[in-house]
Amino acid sequence: LSSIRRNRMGRRGSLKAAGAASKHLKKISPHHSVADQKDESVRLVEYFVMVSTREKKVDPDDEAAANKAMEHEGTLPSSGPALSSTRRATRPPDPTKDKLDARTLSRFETRKMHLQGTNGHQDSDPNAIRLSSIGNYSIMSSSSTCSSEDCRSDVGSSFSGVGGGSVRSGVSGRSGRSGRSGRSSNSGEGGQHHAAIGVGSPAVSSSKSMENTDVMECLLEPVITARYPPEDRPHQPLNGMLPQFCHPGDTDVIHPCREYQMPRIHYFVLTDSKAGKLYGTCLTVYEEFTPSSDVPQQEGGKKLYAPRVLCLLSTWPYLSSFRTYLTQLYRLATTTDLMEAPIERYILNICEEIPAPPPGAFEVRVKIMQQQIRFWAPPAQQPIPYVSVSFKSLFECLDIGNIMFTWYTLACERKVLLVSDQLSLLTVCAEILCSLLFPMKWSHLYIPVLPRSLSPMLDAPMPYLCGISRANFPYAVQDIGDETVVVDLDRNVITVGPETPDLPPIPHKRRVKLEHALEAHAGDVFWNARGLTHEQAQAIRRKGSSAATEEMHANADALWYEKISTVDDAFSLAHAPDAANMMFTDDANSGADDALAGKQSRWDAVQEAFLRFYVAMLKEYRKFLPVEANGGTSQASWRGGNSDLRFQTEDFVLSQRPDFQPFLEELTSTQQFDDFITKRIYNAGNEPDVTFFDQSIDAKKNRSVLKFKKADTNFLHAASAHKKLSNYDAVLPNRNDVPSSACSKIGVNGRPVYQYPIWPEEFDTSLFGMPRPIPKNITAEFERRIALKAKLKARTKEIRAKRSMGDDATVSSMASYYGLDS
Repeated sequence: LSSIRRNRMGRRGSLKAAGAASKHLKKISPHHSVADQKDESVRLVEYFVMVSTREKKVDPDDEAAANKAMEHEGTLPSSGPALSSTRRATRPPDPTKDKLDARTLSRFETRKMHLQGTNGHQDSDPNAIRLSSIGNYSIMSSSSTCSSEDCRSDVGSSFSGVGGGSVRSGVSGRSGRSGRSGRSSNSGEGGQHHAAIGVGSPAVSSSKSMENTDVMECLLEPVITARYPPEDRPHQPLNGMLPQFCHPGDTDVIHPCREYQMPRIHYFVLTDSKAGKLYGTCLTVYEEFTPSSDVPQQEGGKKLYAPRVLCLLSTWPYLSSFRTYLTQLYRLATTTDLMEAPIERYILNICEEIPAPPPGAFEVRVKIMQQQIRFWAPPAQQPIPYVSVSFKSLFECLDIGNIMFTWYTLACERKVLLVSDQLSLLTVCAEILCSLLFPMKWSHLYIPVLPRSLSPMLDAPMPYLCGISRANFPYAVQDIGDETVVVDLDRNVITVGPETPDLPPIPHKRRVKLEHALEAHAGDVFWNARGLTHEQAQAIRRKGSSAATEEMHANADALWYEKISTVDDAFSLAHAPDAANMMFTDDANSGADDALAGKQSRWDAVQEAFLRFYVAMLKEYRKFLPVEANGGTSQASWRGGNSDLRFQTEDFVLSQRPDFQPFLEELTSTQQFDDFITKRIYNAGNEPDVTFFDQSIDAKKNRSVLKFKKADTNFLHAASAHKKLSNYDAVLPNRNDVPSSACSKIGVNGRPVYQYPIWPEEFDTSLFGMPRPIPKNITAEFERRIALKAKLKARTKEIRAKRSMGDDATVSSMASYYGLDS
């Protein structure tokens, strides 16, 4: 924190934002503590919060300074009242119009591939981009008419260079002028490659708010106007920066708009000081707004609209399911006469009466508007599939080569920034990328949706995984560090900062196996999203006609941009709630008959491909653990202190194959490996992910024992895990004991009906009532898991001692007895 503050003191323009970033950094960034992890919450939802807007008064003393600043920017209006200095910048910095320092100009030049296509400074001639190589393998940057997979046969690698401001583009990163680019040239082992990259990429549709004329005379500030529960949860206080995450595209003020905007969805993640995550699902709706009398009205009396955000906060990552619940609840309350309980009872129901599903035990089913929403989690013995978002989203955005490059960059703990026009894509793709690191866990700064006011964090002297909207990207370019890798989810383009450290070479054999597995299970997803099959794309390229190839890519781009432009629309038909409720339902066995029940889903197979990479790289790591760990009571670090309690890092790396050593040397120096080994040494019996990974290593070693041919063993099988779950139908909102004066009318069935012309700004606390208790069989399962953890912790030392003696049968029986395998 002190380093960030010192680095920011010389930058007057960003001082205020940097101060806010430093002040709140500890609230939203993880502390690398494993022992302090909280127990799972029995509640499905922690908070329901409404963030509305209040009119912000303009300070007359700031008018002159504001006008001077606006005049300098060339955005001062020709008529009308003076503007306040509290107003957000009306436009981002523009290198073609503004006086910018050399460093900022350089950063705009490096990142221009990700700017909106309408900016004039983007339409420059293609630049020659210098690409370096990764180790002994040739590196390429695919041309604007060639995805990374197209050129693999030519250069033999799926990764682009990582130095000198290099660019890696796929099918969506196309030239805006000629549509042509030079082919990479190989200058030998470790040589350099050059490619001409077009910079005029077509822009994906920006936020619809950009289409409306802001009411510049009226300033609004986001505030929390209602919340449940009214008091903070124990050990889970409500974050004071919540309004900024609900409105990530603004600073401290918002302008109303002249035109009505359709409801939109986005997600965000807050990380507390104990590395616990709180997932936010936001539905932004626009309601009519009446400004104060001192704000001039537009001629004709046209209405104004201000945003209101409905936000669900949960420790569980059921993003798609929460999206469905919020949109259905909003429709039920504002567009139908079917609501038989007030809004307050629905909020009480989701926050207090509906339990979270205990992993591997129950599927909780919630019914609203004839829509059944399902929540479930796989058993603790399979922790890796627990990502309740659609893996398909990431593989539609990026081709296989760029996914592998982004994953490898995170595995080596570099700075990574995701960019997209669609806010909801940022959190979904960030969560998927984090899951691909298993058994490691991302341990550094993690803000998938970064509010504009916190953009100075992007120059922090630490690894991070952050995301930013394209509308905010120009405001943040000057803060994006020169060591940052920027991944464009809409355009399948990656740019690498000029000072990004080189990545170590990835072992060739392991890379090829991983790449082939991904191609086999998900290689067609990228092309299908663009209206083509992989075979069709290959056939057109084999014809050798540049015109046909250009036409194919133009049509694919147009279809993709049209499809992706509606991802954030809350009521988009493209969003299929049933397909997103469970991660294996897409291209898997949901509802399959018994004959197909043994088939592994494609997304289980994708996750398992990355798991197998780590299993192969770390299969001998247990030989270099301390012979006896001090039962978790020692304060010595595995990096230093008592030599008997340290992981023998150097010996482990040197004992591996030469082609493994560069990556392992990098991996063992990361914080995520530090955390993994710390858990393994001090708390292995209490960590199902560590146990599962060790069992995966044992399974790999045993596959070829006494067999002439290796037998394939699937570590992950979400469909089979789901078949073993018990079903629990959540109770509906309580309709009893509601004051008769609260209902709107009596329905045809004789029951009270509650209707809301607009979503209310505040709750009527008298309508909440008393929550009904969560069923005992659900709470008993959580209590059993807590007791099991305590029992396992007490027996960890004994199990370790047996393992060190080589008594695997005893270890297996003890693990089964204490429930370690369930």
